[in-house]
Amino acid sequence: MFQIIIVSDSFNHFEKPISEYIKRLGKDIKIIKIKPEKNGEISTIIRKETEKIKEVLEKEKGFIIWLDFLWDELSTEAFNEFANKTIQRQSKLTFVIGGSYWYDKELMEPILHKKLSLSKMTFPHSMAFLMLIEQIYRIKSIEKNTGYHH
Repeated sequence: MFQIIIVSDSFNHFEKPISEYIKRLGKDIKIIKIKPEKNGEISTIIRKETEKIKEVLEKEKGFIIWLDFLWDELSTEAFNEFANKTIQRQSKLTFVIGGSYWYDKELMEPILHKKLSLSKMTFPHSMAFLMLIEQIYRIKSIEKNTGYHH
């Protein structure tokens, strides 16, 4: 199973394709939206959002992957192999797309299992979310040998 925790107000810009992939993935995916903090200094916003994410992670468990442009990238094939091996051991992959200002390292670093980049470029949260669920759909299609991935 895959789950995604995302700090975002909405997916308005990409709502139609996001909804389509969520529908196609069905019970294979769980989405948890966290409202972004709007008030306070950046350090306060980072701390509050990280605390909310950590609270969800403590309930949901699973192998935790934080997404950001700073880290290593995987090809679709490598992502597929990684996901399948990890799910065999952990049963659940949890991806986190954090807030606009990153995360509180002190709170998160001890519980992260992997850090992953979708690209070295910066994207809006909803676009990164769309890219991630498309890749999840793609690797599920590889698993089912549907021909989507070619």
